[in-house]
Amino acid sequence: MRRRPNATFILLTLTFLALTACSKSAPGPAQPAAPTPPAAAQEAPLPPQNATAPSAPQTDSRTGVQQPATDGTCLECESVTPDKDRAGCFKLRPGKAVKNKKGKTVTGRCEPQCIPYARCRSGIMTCRLGDTGPIEWFECARKNKNTSSVPKAGSIMVIGSEKGHSMTTGHLGYVEEACPNPDGTWTLRFSHTNFDRKCHLDLDAKVLFNPKTMRAAFQSGPWKPWAKDLKILGFILR
Repeated sequence: MRRRPNATFILLTLTFLALTACSKSAPGPAQPAAPTPPAAAQEAPLPPQNATAPSAPQTDSRTGVQQPATDGTCLECESVTPDKDRAGCFKLRPGKAVKNKKGKTVTGRCEPQCIPYARCRSGIMTCRLGDTGPIEWFECARKNKNTSSVPKAGSIMVIGSEKGHSMTTGHLGYVEEACPNPDGTWTLRFSHTNFDRKCHLDLDAKVLFNPKTMRAAFQSGPWKPWAKDLKILGFILR
């Protein structure tokens, strides 16, 4: 007769099998991701290879006048250094009243006229051709390559002929300060004399100048009411 397995033996066998099934090692924790390097440690982008240097002023072959640079990087005002002796240019001397050949009383010219005043202020003594008018002086300076369409402090701004305001020979004055604007225009501080043929002096008039159109508009001073679109020939330089 076959003997049945002992119940105790069966129980021990089942217990052993259960312990063996649970003896496998549990999976370890996941490995942390590699840390991302800080932004400062990342390689900086290289500058563009086609970068160009700021453009320099160019000379117009037709007029001989320098044109402004187009990069617009410099927006600082340029002013003249105050001169202790400049008051000597301000001494206006009204002309004397005399009778002409027809017996009519006339008044002589006020001095200094616009040209002697501008020469005195700037120290520019080029093209002394006798009783030279503003336009003649500019043309002479242009031929000598001493003109520019870019205003500079200490230069002389030359206004073209304005027949409607009795300025057939033009007019000029001294640039005290030149300030470039972001839109390409310039704000000038401008002084001139004999602007009304009545022996007057206009100091520090505010003038807006556009080099693209070569036009200027007075924004202060006696000329403000009418001088809104003056033709500018250019600027005489030292």
